[in-house]
Amino acid sequence: MNETDRARLRRAIQDITERYRAAGYFPSACVRVFNKEETLACVCAGEAGESSLFDVASLTKIATATQVFLLMQKGKLTLQTALLDALPALDEDTYFSERLKGITLYQLLTHTSTLAAWYPFYARRGEDFYAVLKYALQHTEPTRGVVYSDLNFMLLGKVIERMQGKPLETCLREDLVRPLGLGNMTYLPDKALPLVPSCYGNPIETQMCADRGIAFDGFRPLGQPVRGEANDGNCFYYFHGVSGHAGIFADTLAYARLCQFYMNAAEPLFMEAQKEQPAALGRGIGFQTGLSYPHGCGHTGFTGTGIYFSREYNVGVVSFTNRLFYPHENENATWEFRRVLHEAAFALAANAAEKP
Repeated sequence: MNETDRARLRRAIQDITERYRAAGYFPSACVRVFNKEETLACVCAGEAGESSLFDVASLTKIATATQVFLLMQKGKLTLQTALLDALPALDEDTYFSERLKGITLYQLLTHTSTLAAWYPFYARRGEDFYAVLKYALQHTEPTRGVVYSDLNFMLLGKVIERMQGKPLETCLREDLVRPLGLGNMTYLPDKALPLVPSCYGNPIETQMCADRGIAFDGFRPLGQPVRGEANDGNCFYYFHGVSGHAGIFADTLAYARLCQFYMNAAEPLFMEAQKEQPAALGRGIGFQTGLSYPHGCGHTGFTGTGIYFSREYNVGVVSFTNRLFYPHENENATWEFRRVLHEAAFALAANAAEKP
């Protein structure tokens, strides 16, 4: 991509970002457009800078999935490994051995496991994870088809810890971030780092618990800005900031590098993960697919974060915002912002290196 094209791309991304910020979609943002080798444009708004760390929320799941794939690459697991084999402690319990029988790591990764979408583990804070998991499964109906579930990736985090024999935050640092050269990606960030605030308390989860008649008196005050602590309730209140489904803080460059890893990977597993799965429409293995990801795949995070890349067309976008950082609930979900960003980046940068 020549300098004229880069300038045009940057202006387009900046215009989109500023337009949606002015419309009240988010107070701060950092957007990075890249190809498989380099950054093509980076635009920041509000209090965010290029080195700012955001609570990436469910983009944690992509880091978790990648660690599982790396274990598979080493022959320690396969997509068809049964959950009960990966976590033998579950098979020691009669209820689990029946309820979880036949569930594979592939089903966890594609959200076809039959496990419920969500349960507030923190409402039973102080109890063992497996005890709360049993209670949650006993009090929720099995699901059918594709149902996006945090429980799937809580369990995958436990699988990683068992296979590696160390805490998940250590696994992230030693087995993913350092080997792949990702840079600023971590659980439990140092408060001295340039952290972008994510929210005020947990008003949405407070209402979710109320709607289910579940009592919990430990929520952060609704008027309290949250900076450097996971927005996700289960991650923060129950898992103390470290879980397979949420909890990672990172800058946009770290996730661009992770996307570039997939864009350059030659191993069949990493390539297959990017493709929509016949038994899980709208899902790759770990990733999302569909119209929001032109000729590619990606994922989103509840706090207003997202990634997209197209290996085929050699373009990608990391967009981090803090859409929840308003004293009142923000009705503007960032899916529209991301879709417009992805379409613009695809139109201006896809296969740009092949232009005469």
